[in-house]
Amino acid sequence: MKLNSDFFPLTQMAQRFVDQLAQCRRLGLSVLEASEHHVLIELPYSTELIGYPDTGVIHGGVITTLMDTACGSAVVSAIYQKYQSLEISPTLDLRVDYMKPAQPHKPVYGFAECYRLSSNIAFTRAIAYQDSIDQPIAHAVGSFMRISPEMVGDAFRQALMGEADTTIGAVSASLPLGAGAQSQSTPNTAPIDVQGIVKRATELNDFGHLLEHVPYAKFIGMKVERFGDELIFKLPAKDDNIGNPVLPAIHGGVIAGFMEMSAIVQLMVFMQTAKVPKVVDFSIDYLRAGLLKDSFVECRITRQGRRVANVNISCWQTNRKQLIATARAHFLID
Repeated sequence: MKLNSDFFPLTQMAQRFVDQLAQCRRLGLSVLEASEHHVLIELPYSTELIGYPDTGVIHGGVITTLMDTACGSAVVSAIYQKYQSLEISPTLDLRVDYMKPAQPHKPVYGFAECYRLSSNIAFTRAIAYQDSIDQPIAHAVGSFMRISPEMVGDAFRQALMGEADTTIGAVSASLPLGAGAQSQSTPNTAPIDVQGIVKRATELNDFGHLLEHVPYAKFIGMKVERFGDELIFKLPAKDDNIGNPVLPAIHGGVIAGFMEMSAIVQLMVFMQTAKVPKVVDFSIDYLRAGLLKDSFVECRITRQGRRVANVNISCWQTNRKQLIATARAHFLID
């Protein structure tokens, strides 16, 4: 999709904002349009982002990251246009409804708008699509906390305004996905024996064997261990997952993708599903910043039907009683 960004004067600033986020650089996100009313971002396809190995469909967590980034960029643009100031606005909550899977080998576009700015909160909505915005892949609504411009810092402000050719925080050594031939390679879309893989992982007591079949799990560095009847999921601290270079902190979309993938594995192991569960909706509340530390997740299946399961998900870092995020999701299991 080629557009003339001259009609949208905030495009370059929004791109500089996205470029400050290590996870977004690694995903190869490109801002196509940005104004005080909206932001449009392109996500290139990559085999590293696959969440469903039998079809080549990218993981829902990637779509969440795209829309979270688009909404955050829309907030930055709206605040700058209205107040001529820069703010970093962390995500408070985000709800995503998945309507259909993204087609493999095609880019995904995230369109977001900040439709209301209060003195403390920014309210956003977003749509992810491919061929037409009238045929959405997913829809999201989210709210963001407004933080005083003094919290931004001179280095970050200069980077966003193009006054300094620098990237704040840790620099990823990885090329953007869109820059390499790997993103264009053809995935193996042969049917996979999900129950056989789960059975093998159980016999080995090594559930990393299961994660090895999901490229997105390897992309973010996810791990899993079993303690009795519990699965504990781990996301090791990794510079590539940074979304706030000032703190630094993990990208909210990565935390959401980690929690969503954890719930999928929980269902596969304890319900012995014949297919990889497909997410229907995902709602997350961010309770505190997810700093650049090891993060952990546990899941609880709260409802189990013949076709739909509901899972509650908790994420913490140094203290299990001090959660950084909670989420609830529905999955199709048949």
